[in-house]
Amino acid sequence: MSDTATIATTTMTRAVADAPQETGALIDHILTRYHETHRRELPELVQLARRVEAVHADHAAVPRGLSDLLHQILGEIEVHMKKEELILFPAMRRGVNGLAVPITQMRHDHDDQDAQLHAAEQLTDGFKPPQDACGSWRALYERTAKFADDFAAHLHLENDVLFPRFEQTAAPQGETKGPLP
Repeated sequence: MSDTATIATTTMTRAVADAPQETGALIDHILTRYHETHRRELPELVQLARRVEAVHADHAAVPRGLSDLLHQILGEIEVHMKKEELILFPAMRRGVNGLAVPITQMRHDHDDQDAQLHAAEQLTDGFKPPQDACGSWRALYERTAKFADDFAAHLHLENDVLFPRFEQTAAPQGETKGPLP
């Protein structure tokens, strides 16, 4: 297993171990640990990437297009998180049946976002700065790698822990059932 795969597996294992098991508490954890963190960190990464691309425009290894890609990720993730926060998570808290279609859409979004993160990894040579990279460039790669790890753990919690609870026909035990909003 590669170093990157080992780190990702460890991050996801830790994410599940640190997450509460009760559905409402798990949703709260996702909102505070991941949604708030992504909203805080991604705009900063976009700005840092713009600065690195501008300052080092003539450098052969500059990650051309990384700032645009991160900006695109920011916009798409924001829309996705709003759908979860305003529609899906409230329905889950109420134990609503019939969430397979919205969950399928969220999984599709997750696949698209995962592909975008792989593109960022390719643009940055696996988040490895060149030998002569300045402090800002090194910080950009370190922080983008951290974001990618956090996002992978976020997706894992949703796809493999939270969503399966609602892909069945019955509501999770101990939770109420109701119609979709």
